[in-house]
Amino acid sequence: MEIHAPALRARKERRRNLALRQHFETAQALLKPLLGDPNNHNGTAFYRAMNTLQKTFPNLSVSEIEALVAAVVRSVQTRASNP
Repeated sequence: MEIHAPALRARKERRRNLALRQHFETAQALLKPLLGDPNNHNGTAFYRAMNTLQKTFPNLSVSEIEALVAAVVRSVQTRASNP
């Protein structure tokens, strides 16, 4: 009797800016103290987060910095809701 594994399809990459992926871990480590508590997500915390990333990654555009902050926020929120 021969068992066939289901055909594995390659996932289509949906991200547009793959260069940001290499900065995500560093951004997450830097921003976790600022954005670690979802109750503290306010304008001041987001401003500090963006400012921190601009100093760390001066070659990134404002929209790329915003995308990294949003990704870290999503990550924090996902982990907070799934302990």
